[in-house]
Amino acid sequence: MKYHYSRKEDWLGNPCGLVYFKGKYHLFFLHNPLSFRYGPMHWGHAVSEDLITWEDLPVAISPENELGCNSGSAIVHDCKIWLFYTSLSFDNTEKICAAVSGDGITFTKLENPVATVPYEGNAKFRDPYVMRFGDGFRMFTGAGKFGVAKVLQYESDDLINWKYKGELLSDGRFGSVIEAPQMIEADGRWLFIIQSERHVPTKVLFATGKYDGERFIFDDEKEPFKPVDTGYDFLNPVICEDNEGRIVLMSWLFSMKMNSSAISIPREISIPGKGEIRFSPYGELKNRLVRESSFVSYYSGRLSIRFEGHTLFDKAYREYPDIAVIEDVGTVEVFLDGGREVISMFVC
Repeated sequence: MKYHYSRKEDWLGNPCGLVYFKGKYHLFFLHNPLSFRYGPMHWGHAVSEDLITWEDLPVAISPENELGCNSGSAIVHDCKIWLFYTSLSFDNTEKICAAVSGDGITFTKLENPVATVPYEGNAKFRDPYVMRFGDGFRMFTGAGKFGVAKVLQYESDDLINWKYKGELLSDGRFGSVIEAPQMIEADGRWLFIIQSERHVPTKVLFATGKYDGERFIFDDEKEPFKPVDTGYDFLNPVICEDNEGRIVLMSWLFSMKMNSSAISIPREISIPGKGEIRFSPYGELKNRLVRESSFVSYYSGRLSIRFEGHTLFDKAYREYPDIAVIEDVGTVEVFLDGGREVISMFVC
């Protein structure tokens, strides 16, 4: 693939962290180096100078006395990269663990776990996202208890000792667990991203508002969460700030039907107003947009994505949208009306 990170020799899962460190962007992702299939999860690692062309590095973290090192996040602090991941135990319980590296290549695990589920009994607890806040740090984890999806929050002064601060979000509409919670400030507002267990109407959702360190105040209280991407193959995004302060998102493009996976192109995010976000291809990729695509068409009020006579996506629009497309091997990422909506899909 020209513009997407992918792997040919083993299994590529979702991105877990994206940071800028010592002149390069470091991408971490779930990875099974032993097979083309899902299995014991490791964290793969690749670096880039432009977020488009990637160089593979050795596996960052591997399971030790655990079933797998599942999803999480990365942060740079004190001239080191810190990785926070979900440790899946042999009894299928989940804990939050961490590893650190001074050179950005070799990672050493801390005295783990750094956080455990605050509930008694069986509960879901995963996908730590760590960010700076004030003079310290916040960690958000996806969780679920009694069939109700939640986001929990923790605080720390040193990235090692974490104090539970309570539930940031609890809502059964999202199913029994929320995954990949993330938050970042952009254009004077806060962006809150979650992955729902259910399609409401899509799995990956965003809200805008204000975060005061205790709670998130939504701009739209009635319908706070809206789709990040309306394509069928868009999952588990990661967000970061680039070296010039722009907010960047990359995600997992995964088609179970086609058994295909890749990491999406990087997208720059802006927040033009309350409850709104815009996406644009990052950097040089803006010059790769095409206005006419053999896969994408609009006719009689409907936008379709087709391949070899098969309709893969079909949706009605009141007005003819402005259509721009990034085409790559087997994929399309369709930007409508200046990035108001994006549709990401494998076509073959």
